[in-house]
Parts: sequence; structure tokens; C-alpha cells
Amino acid sequence: MSPLNDSVPSPIKTAIVGYGLSGKVFHAPLLASDENFEVVAIVTADAVRQAEARAVHPHARIHSSFDKLWAEERSVDLVILSSPPDTHVDFAMRALSAGAAVVIDKPFVATVAEAAALKSAAEAAGRPLMVFQNRRWDGDFLTIQRLIAEGELGEVFSFESAFEHWAPVATSGWKDQLPIPQAGGVLYDLGSHLIDQALVLFGPAAEVSATLRRVRGGGNDDHSRVSIEHAGGVETRLLMSRVSRGLGPRFRVLGTRGSFTTYGLDGQEPALAAGVVPGDAEYGVTPEEGFGWLETDGPAGISRRRVPLERGDYPEFYRRAAAAVRGEGDLPVSLEEATAVVDILERVTRTTAD
Repeated sequence: MSPLNDSVPSPIKTAIVGYGLSGKVFHAPLLASDENFEVVAIVTADAVRQAEARAVHPHARIHSSFDKLWAEERSVDLVILSSPPDTHVDFAMRALSAGAAVVIDKPFVATVAEAAALKSAAEAAGRPLMVFQNRRWDGDFLTIQRLIAEGELGEVFSFESAFEHWAPVATSGWKDQLPIPQAGGVLYDLGSHLIDQALVLFGPAAEVSATLRRVRGGGNDDHSRVSIEHAGGVETRLLMSRVSRGLGPRFRVLGTRGSFTTYGLDGQEPALAAGVVPGDAEYGVTPEEGFGWLETDGPAGISRRRVPLERGDYPEFYRRAAAAVRGEGDLPVSLEEATAVVDILERVTRTTAD
């Protein structure tokens, strides 16, 4: 591990493992736009992705395997794991033992036992272990947090959240083919985000249930629902689907004073894919047609109005990660919070059949 100077911090030398959608669209642009980090290495076995990585990150060394990364690199401060989830435990253990901090993309791991083992390894190594939950900084989610904190909705009693898209043909990738006990399927993939958001808003789960379906046949679950009864009394209903041809609301929040509804996904992912980077004027800004609807009772009766969404801010994860790596701040997502998500995923997949 390379030394970090406290007075003039050196960039955190970072390796990205995996250069698919997550590594290429999320992690690499966020790291490149943050002066706290220097991407020194990228790992991908795919020749096309190697060429893409060289073109976009000419100063990074490209390695074809995780083994070659450690054989050829001498100073890496941080390893980003955007590789398939069945590699996470092995790769994270090896990175931590080499003295590097680690960021693991969702799904974190498949089981609570694996989460506990990684937590113990991080504590033994004295290095931060962080789970990438970027959608805590979606603009619509930040808006819901603000409205609840300001009392606009009164006491929330019902929360509905959906992450849907249309992909009628299963792919050969891990999301569709990796066995569910190894964190494959739409529940582990998209459900990791939705469950995390629900727990952030309303606290721990008292009861959970789910249905998992394989609508396309073969492969993994592609249309799944999770119900959570929170200890605080809120009822949460979550939908994650790859086979939704017509999309419903993204969020619907019901409270004793009103409701808030949004449609469409946060725009940061397509913006990053299109080359918009944090710092650009339009980054994270939702246009008016994407504003949410707030409906409340007022002196003149029911009031229904558009509410601008907070600016999305995925870079906040890495601002916090930089502080954690340097020993100057808490983890962006605590391991207890990350493990609570895994606990729900593991419980419902163990007890659910098609």
C-alpha cells in the first residue's frame, strides 16, 4: 500500500476490477472526476472492453485477470469490485490481506455468513470495506427524504418502490444465469438497491415476504416482489422486473397528510453513459417533465402540484469513501446496513419457490 500524506494527500491509487456496465459507466467516471483518486489499473478479460478501457483511461494499466493485477502491481490503495458477485468474497479477502481498502458493488454477497467473514477480514486488516449503494443519492430518493423530514406527508404508513425495465430475452450474463444462492437474479441485482432505500427511510424490518418469478423461462427470477413490515409500522412494497413493458410509478409514498409520486428512473446513469460527467451543469438535474407529484389537503381543498427533484449526487459516495480510506470519516454505507440488506435477500430466497 502506498503512503498517504496527511498534509497534502496523494491521490488514492485505485484498481477497478470488472469493466462492464458498472465499472465503465458508474465507477470509472466518478473516480476520474474526483481528484482524490487516480485509476492506475483496470481488470477485464474481454478484449473489446480492454480496448475501451485503454482509450478512455490511457494512463491505467490493463490486466486480464485478478491474479495478474496482484502479480504486476506494487501499490494499490483501493480496489473496486464491479465483477460478478460470486467473485466478491475471494477477491475482497485477497485485496484486504494485501493492505488495500475495498469497495464492493451490489449485490454485496449472497449470505450473512459471507458478509460477517468479510467484516472480520476488514477489521483484521485495518482497512475500510465499503458497499456501493449509489442510489442513496438518486434525486428522487433525496427528495423523498427531504419531504418526510419536513413533515410534508405527515406520518408515512405506506411506501411503494419499483425498478422496472424491458428485456424480454435472457442474456448469458451473471444477472440472468448465476444461481440465486450465489446472488444471481433480479432480486439480488435490483432488489439490493430497493431494500437498502427502504431500510434507510423506515428502519429495520420486522417481517418480510416475497414472490420470485421466471417469466421468460430458464435463467433466474426476472419479476420479483418483496414486502417489508418495518418495526416502526410502515408497510413497504417493492417490485423489481426485467419484463415490464409498461412502467408504473417509480415511487409512491402515502402519509397522513398527503402523498408523493414519481415516474421514471434517476437520470445519472444514462448521463454518465452518454459522457456527461459530475461538474457539468446538467449533471444530476431532472428536467421539469420528471418532477414528482405532491398531493396534500389545504385550506381550499386538495392541492396537487409538481415538486422539483433534488439534484442527484452519486459522487457523494466517493467523497465519503475518500475520507474513509484516509481515516478521516465514516464508511459511506455501514457494514451493518449492508448486512441487513443481505439478510432480507437471503431469507426470502431461502423460503420462496416459483
